[in-house]
Amino acid sequence: MAEATEAGGVPPRDKALLRREKIVSAARRLFIANGFHATGVAQIAKESGIAVGQIYRDFSSKEAIVAQIVRADCMDFLAPESLCAGIRSGDPEFVWRWLADFIRPEPDESDPLFAEIVAETARNERIAAIFQDTREEVRSTMLAALTALVPDEAFAVRRRALADVITAAALGLMHHRFISPAEDTDGAAALVLKMIRVEIGEMQAEAAAG
Repeated sequence: MAEATEAGGVPPRDKALLRREKIVSAARRLFIANGFHATGVAQIAKESGIAVGQIYRDFSSKEAIVAQIVRADCMDFLAPESLCAGIRSGDPEFVWRWLADFIRPEPDESDPLFAEIVAETARNERIAAIFQDTREEVRSTMLAALTALVPDEAFAVRRRALADVITAAALGLMHHRFISPAEDTDGAAALVLKMIRVEIGEMQAEAAAG
């Protein structure tokens, strides 16, 4: 049976989704332009053309809007479905390309916003919880990539440690990009990737000798 529609022929569920996307898009623009602290829900309402009351019906707080932004950006950045497809294909070079993109992604207009959200975790428990959830998703995806390169379970602890090092390095390089020329960040990223290859190579050699 066809889904009931409101005026204009748009199903209520789709209309709600479009409205939420409009709110998030407006919030993203304002957060990037003005910062998280300097942006209020009233400004988001004005920018999006959606009433404050409706925004609070769709999102419980400004932090809930941030959570939506962070999760969407995380999924776009990690491309977990693409990584899983590469792992299933048995192509290690695909995994290495994914790791290289993770360590040194293309600059994005949302980078300053993400950096502000990371800094905010020290002051805002809600933002800290959002970031922790995102960090767990990043770690899980990263471990899948590293396990594809070194599947031996004997290296589980080293894989987890390396996953944390890679994530920390990627965050550091993002901040480095704000204050240094692009070529400096490229050189640092290349060195980080080289160090990862050395560690992975050592694990692979030990597994083969095992």
